[in-house]
Amino acid sequence: MYIKKSVLVIGAIVLIIVSGVLAVGAVNPFGFTAFGDLIKFTYVSRLIDMTYYEDVDSNTYMNTALQGVAAATGDPYTGYLWGEGAQAYMEEMEGNYQGIGVYIENNTEDDTITVVSAIAGTPAEEAGLTTGDKILKINGQGYTGQQINEAANAMRGANGTEVTITVRRQATGVEEDLTLTRKEIEIQNVSETMVTDEIGRINITQFTPETSDKFENAMENLEAKGMKKLIIDLRNNPGGLVDEATAIADLFIEKDNVIVYTMDKHGNRTDYIAEKDAIQMPVVLLTNQGSASASEILTGALKDYGVGYQIGEKTYGKGVVQGVFPVGKDSVLSVTSARYYTPSGVCIHGQGIEPDENIPMDVQKYVQLSALEPENDEQMQAAVQYLSR
Repeated sequence: MYIKKSVLVIGAIVLIIVSGVLAVGAVNPFGFTAFGDLIKFTYVSRLIDMTYYEDVDSNTYMNTALQGVAAATGDPYTGYLWGEGAQAYMEEMEGNYQGIGVYIENNTEDDTITVVSAIAGTPAEEAGLTTGDKILKINGQGYTGQQINEAANAMRGANGTEVTITVRRQATGVEEDLTLTRKEIEIQNVSETMVTDEIGRINITQFTPETSDKFENAMENLEAKGMKKLIIDLRNNPGGLVDEATAIADLFIEKDNVIVYTMDKHGNRTDYIAEKDAIQMPVVLLTNQGSASASEILTGALKDYGVGYQIGEKTYGKGVVQGVFPVGKDSVLSVTSARYYTPSGVCIHGQGIEPDENIPMDVQKYVQLSALEPENDEQMQAAVQYLSR
């Protein structure tokens, strides 16, 4: 009788242990393969909690550890953000925040914070920040590329406040301190104008929500004014939402054709297919080194089908896409999930897209691009000349 009870007790204990392991495996999205890592992390964090000579906030070392996991990929576009950093990231994705108005990336080759482009009409553009410039310090505090999230938070701030950044210019290698006054960044990401009686220009500064709707409205406005040929200006456009770029490409590519496709590490392919009847109109795409990501998706698609003629400079060369995942109520993970390919099967990551007509522009003109008069814009003039043939 006693032996039976012992067997029952031992059986119950084993059942509890197995149930616990199964529960962890069920909750853990990676199954049982990462169970050892989970135990190790818990052990180390508890050991620090018990033995470190001061109290450590558990949320801080948890979030810092997760940030380290993301950084371990070595990918400049993969990162874990929490608190104000996560909130600021989502606000920037939506196109509205307070700061200086610059897009930056972690240059993993030299571990520096590198400017992708300055947003038109912002303090960053007014200060002359341009593609390739290095941001070394913010208010005297040095930042490495791995500290890009902290640096981005440091540059953001209340409207009207000042921030001093130390910059190494890409063109000259000279370091200088720039004091900028932060302001509300409200990105007017689509604007249109008639360049000649028949040629219209639509400028896209970023692919944020509703960009494609705004683009279609701009098309209608220009066509009402007599537009028969179009210039799509993507210079200094760092990219944004893939769906918005493909929706614009869909307007010009024949129905049922592939606009772009992505491929993950498992070989899973996702095609973005044109669904509308194509607009029959000559199109020129203006690009420079600040044209990245979604800008390159639009450029690559229109070029591959011979719909668009590219003028300017080679694009940035960002041929990867990010998935953004909420983690709890105040954290977010941005992770590079796939490469993208143009319709002809080319991945331009690290390569960029070479223009059909290469026309370099002085860096001082790029930093004043939004205010540059058409007669002083040699790339714009080349586009007009091409469309006027």
